[in-house]
Parts: sequence; C-alpha cells; structure tokens
Amino acid sequence: MKHRTLKAACVSLGALLAATPSLAGPADNSLSWASDSIPSNIDFYQHTIREGIVLAHHIWDTLLYRNNDTGEFEPHLAESYRYVDDTTLEFVLRRGVMFHNGEELTADDVVATIEYVTTNVTPQPIFFLEGAEKVDDYTVRIKTAGVFPPILDYVANLLPIYPADYYAEAGPEGMSREPIGTGPYRVTQHIAGESVSMEAFEDYFGGVKGQPSIQTLNFRRIGEFNTQAIELVSGGLDWIWRVPPDAVGQFENAGGLTVDAGETIRIAFVGMDATGRAGESPLENVDVRRAINHAIDRDGIREALMGPGSSLINAPCAPRQFGCVEEAAVTYEYDPEMARQMLADAGYPDGFDIQFWGYRDRPMIEAVFGSLAEVGINASLNFVQASAIATARDAGQLPMWFQAWGSNSVMDVAAGPGYWFSGSPTDYARDARVSELIEEGNSTVDPEARLALYREMIERLTDQAYTVPLFTYALNYVYNEQLEFTPVPDETPRFFQARWKDQ
Repeated sequence: MKHRTLKAACVSLGALLAATPSLAGPADNSLSWASDSIPSNIDFYQHTIREGIVLAHHIWDTLLYRNNDTGEFEPHLAESYRYVDDTTLEFVLRRGVMFHNGEELTADDVVATIEYVTTNVTPQPIFFLEGAEKVDDYTVRIKTAGVFPPILDYVANLLPIYPADYYAEAGPEGMSREPIGTGPYRVTQHIAGESVSMEAFEDYFGGVKGQPSIQTLNFRRIGEFNTQAIELVSGGLDWIWRVPPDAVGQFENAGGLTVDAGETIRIAFVGMDATGRAGESPLENVDVRRAINHAIDRDGIREALMGPGSSLINAPCAPRQFGCVEEAAVTYEYDPEMARQMLADAGYPDGFDIQFWGYRDRPMIEAVFGSLAEVGINASLNFVQASAIATARDAGQLPMWFQAWGSNSVMDVAAGPGYWFSGSPTDYARDARVSELIEEGNSTVDPEARLALYREMIERLTDQAYTVPLFTYALNYVYNEQLEFTPVPDETPRFFQARWKDQ
C-alpha cells in the first residue's frame, strides 16, 4: 500500500526537527495549540465538531461532570441531584456560580437552556429531554421523554448551561461571536473559522474541574500538519495532536518535546446510502454493500495510517462503549477476489462509479479509494468542510462518505449507532427493526436486557452491511516537554487541568 502524500509530508518534516522548541508558553504562562478544523459557529448547540466540543469544555459548564480519575459522574454546577421518579431528575445548584458577564447562575438559566434545546433544531443529540421546571431559584427539575438509562452521561457531556438573558438577546450567532459561560476560561477573541483566544476566568468556582493553572489559551485552525509541526518546533505552538504515526518517531528523536499516545472512543467508518436517499444507487443492493465490506483493506489502512494504538472494529461502535457487543457482529474478511465475484453476481461485473464525500483524514479516504479501485469501483471525492458535509448528510445527499465519530464523548452506544440509525436525518439505513431496538434499548433500565437489545441491533446492522466499520482512533500528541498534560480516552483534552512545570 502506498501513501505518497503522507510520506512526502514526513520527509520534509525531518529536517525541521533538528531545532529545539522555544519556551514561550512557560515564560508567559500561556498555551498555544492547533488542530485542523474548527466549527464555523462555536456555539455548542450548533455543531458536533470535536474542536468545538473541546472549546466548550473550557467555556461552559454542565450540571454534572465525569471525573476522569474515578469514571463517576459528580455534581458540578449542581451541588447535588436525585431521582424524583424514573423520568425526573432534580438538581440543587451551587450558589455563587458566576457567568463571564458577571451574572449569577440560577435555575432560570437551566430552564431556559433546556427550553431552547427542546424547541429548536440542534445537531446535538438532545432527543432525551422533554423539558424543565423551576422549583426555586437554585432548584430545578429536568424531565426526560421516557426512561433513559444513560441520562447522567448525556447531562455531563451534552448539556452546557447558558445564561438565559444573554442567549435570548444574542442568539446562536451572538453566542459564537462573544461566548458567555461559567467555564474556567472566558473568550477574549474569536475570529470565525480561524482562532479562539481565552484567559482564565478569575471568578471561576472550580467544582470538579478545579482552578486552571495556565493563564492564557490560544487556539488556531491550521489545516496542514507540516505547518503545525513547523510552528511546534519553532515555539509558535506548544501542543498538537493527531500526529501521523510516520511522524511520531521523528518527534521522539527531537529534543524538548514529549510524545504521548492513547486509544480513544472515536471510530472511523464508511457510510453508505442503502435507501437511495441521494438517488438511485448500487448501494441499495445488500450484496453490493457486503462486497464493499470485503473489498476494503481495513487493517492495512489502520496499520499504515493510524498506528498500533488503534484497533480494528467489526461493529459500528467503540469497544469501550456500553452495549457495543462486538461478538455479535457479522465479520467481513479482506478478500478483494470475493468482492469482485459478489459484485459480478449482483450485476456489476465491471464495477461502477460513485460520488464519495469526505471532510477530514484525506489520506485515509485515498487509501479506501485504492481498495475500491481494485474491485472496479471508481470513487470521485467531494472534499468539503465539516459543516458542509453535515448539512448535506442531513439533507440525504450523500451516496457514500467517510465518517469519524467520537460519540460526543458518551460511553454508551446510544450515542454511537443510536445516533446514526434511529430514523433521524442522519439515518441512511431506515431499518425499522434497528430503530425499534435502539428505542427499546434507550428506554430499558435493566443492563442485561439492554445488552440483549443492542446485540440484536449490531447483528442486524452488520448483516445488512449498512456501513463499513474501520477502526478506533489512536491519538498521538506532541507537546512542549515543560507541559504537564494527561491524555484522556474521550478525546477532549482538558487544558484547564494542564500546567507548566515549576509554575
């Protein structure tokens, strides 16, 4: 397998690493980091882009928070919570929690946030909420639409609380231009599509997150990895991630840098339009979809482009997630000869042409194209911004596409296949039985009963080959060796818990 683009990038990188990074970050207690994308609107409820989720954890807070040391969900904006009944959770808020604009958090802000997300269209999966009611200024009850076992995970990851009056006046566009939250950092400058600068919020209450040590955070979108590497070595950046495996070894031999790695719950898969939403297509034939599963050299691509920290997957979910019953999956071994025969039997002896959408990880897409070409499928790439593919996806315009999915950091398949196959606009299978299983699994309290439902769901999804599950992501991080930083599997770096040594 040849990946010339990636190799060329790594060759040019080698000469850069003889330099030693400067120490601008520790010198002024700032941290500059970069990634290859940023949502056009950083209001949390207007996107599902990972970089936006990372920013959100620094700007806003949630009622609960997952303690990464214990794995438990602990009160954060709330000081306590209790189940009133199977569909009602009551939260008592901390007193004295301040928004960045000087207003105090009250129950009205929680009620207004929930009213917004339950009455407006948002790409975030907030389907589980029905509403909220104020008990008194510091007590609020939230109602779910039904019994929803992973409720605490969703409240901790998908429900940042906004200031009611400010959001009513500013709206999503205003919140993106000048974000206001209760989080450990307040935004000092946002240049849409380019950068976000923050400073530690002096009135931050702490909670489970604790007080930030680093005074200033500077985030920039830098699309090209080589440019990120140059800036890291020259001291313009202190931290980068998603470092290609081929480049890791070169960084390990450079001075002044720490190389770190860890597997995450993000998975990669190839989506296929099984229902003809994007127009008549060979992909409506299940034997064609199964042939494509046999055609793609998933492990070869994983080994070459993701590295040993990632794992091959056969089910459309992350193995760490509750309900990801991998042994239930129908598996498809890499067998291009079998794929060619299956395509011929399905009426496509010469293959076919297909439009393929992508928004990130272009080398992986090109590697998938190589596998498809071996069996006669000629894919033409429409490579767009993440927001553009999301819009087109919801509109049913994607014949085939590459998807990376981090489940919003939720450790439950309700946020994985439960997001993609529930009959929502993202669902390109529209399999009624699968949707029933998801609904039952999302509303069943007994864990064993949930596992049985999800087992059948995974059997059905993989038997019908609605997607090509590829692999989990393993993140490689490289950062200034003076930085104390701990990677986490939910793919949300906590810079508010990082610090410069000797600060």
